[in-house]
Amino acid sequence: MNLFPCTLVYVDVDASPGPNSRNRDPLSYVSQAICLNNSLRQVGMPRLTIMTNAPALVAQRLESMAPERRPALMTLKATIELPKNTSFYAAHFKLDLMDQMADSLPADTMLLLLDADMVALLPLAPDLIERCAEAGLGAFDISDQVFPPYGSERVVADLEIVADRRLRNPRWYGGEFLLATPAALRRLVPCARASYARYIAEIERLRHHGDEAFISAALNVLADEGQGLIEVGAYQAVGRHWPGNNYRDVRWFRCCSFVHLPGGKALLEKEARFADFVPDRFWRHMRVAHLRGRVRHALKRIARLLSVERLVTLSACALRSAKS
Repeated sequence: MNLFPCTLVYVDVDASPGPNSRNRDPLSYVSQAICLNNSLRQVGMPRLTIMTNAPALVAQRLESMAPERRPALMTLKATIELPKNTSFYAAHFKLDLMDQMADSLPADTMLLLLDADMVALLPLAPDLIERCAEAGLGAFDISDQVFPPYGSERVVADLEIVADRRLRNPRWYGGEFLLATPAALRRLVPCARASYARYIAEIERLRHHGDEAFISAALNVLADEGQGLIEVGAYQAVGRHWPGNNYRDVRWFRCCSFVHLPGGKALLEKEARFADFVPDRFWRHMRVAHLRGRVRHALKRIARLLSVERLVTLSACALRSAKS
């Protein structure tokens, strides 16, 4: 089974930037995609295809690169409409991307849909690819990262509102990784279109906005109906890393095939300036960013503790004044 690595770069200068993006350059995601493509080449995987609604602008950003090093380009046929101030606005158009790929991929090729702010450190294991090909779908279950901070009842409620049914085993899937056969995509896309329509209709009631909400709902519905689905995170196909977060030991990520860095976009854009991706250099920079993040987290905790102590002191003073 062949792989078709693909990422979405949706350009709209009037739309709100992603919540995790600090770079206001609308083409900053192209730089991240260059880094991703370089890392794919480094591990011997097929080159990345950038699907975009602005191919001429993206091509201009790539023209300084040698042709053999450039990502490929495809034009996205965007069909969905939603308010431009919606959180994760651009990511919603992954639904159009999947729809387009369902009808254009050869039967022996799987879509490997990746976010641009990722790097490949190792090739995907052949056994995992085979299992996903047999099942039809491979997705990244991040329920353990989403349920605790937001509350499992609230997350499940959002999923079931969008799915319009009670789900047997509700799971939340990360939008950064999807592995799908064309046949499975042709089942997923209509289900996701229906979920998207309910998502838009109920968006004011939902706590969670973005492609993960309606794609996760659709994946849950398909799983309940018997669709095979491999959870790729258990195989360390992908890990999501935030600088300073100690959800996992940082060394765990070095054994992942892909690392997603939603809080490390600037690091990826710097890496894109190099002609080749060097894992040791990237890892060194990632560790430094991680340690800086740990320091920031520690300083924030100290600041919160000092604020609490100050409030307690002020309250005690006010109480003594009142008694006197």
